Amino acid sequence: PTPRAFARRLADDAAPPAYRLLDPSFDVSGVSEPVRRVLSLENASAADATRARANAVAEAFRTHDADCGSTRVQVARLTVEIDALKAHVAEHPKDFHSKRGYQGKISKRARLLKYLRRENPEDFAATLSALGLKAPRDGKRRRRAAERRILEE
Repeated sequence: PTPRAFARRLADDAAPPAYRLLDPSFDVSGVSEPVRRVLSLENASAADATRARANAVAEAFRTHDADCGSTRVQVARLTVEIDALKAHVAEHPKDFHSKRGYQGKISKRARLLKYLRRENPEDFAATLSALGLKAPRDGKRRRRAAERRILEE
């Protein structure tokens, strides 16, 4: 057989891997204890563990089955990633590249929360209480404008 035919036959015979670390539908009841320990998230890399936590949190914040990019889901995922980076930055204070990514994620979450507050205040309050976050502060110019409006009334 030609190499192309051989590769096609291998692709047809190839089954998905039997053991997937992050597959939630995988049933580990029929697996031996050593394999179960290997597949445990305790033995996963930090990136895999963070990804699994982010997926679990996103699942909790979805409004429907196909919801993967709504503001609430994005804020929840960013919060998990920020918590993981917070520990890394605290442990490695001279890792300026990770620190910059950490600050970028914090800024993105603040922008998304401001958008959520402006567009859907009920979701904003529910998201903050569920994640245990404080509301992002407005800029100085916006705070002063709000103070002026209050004084004029």
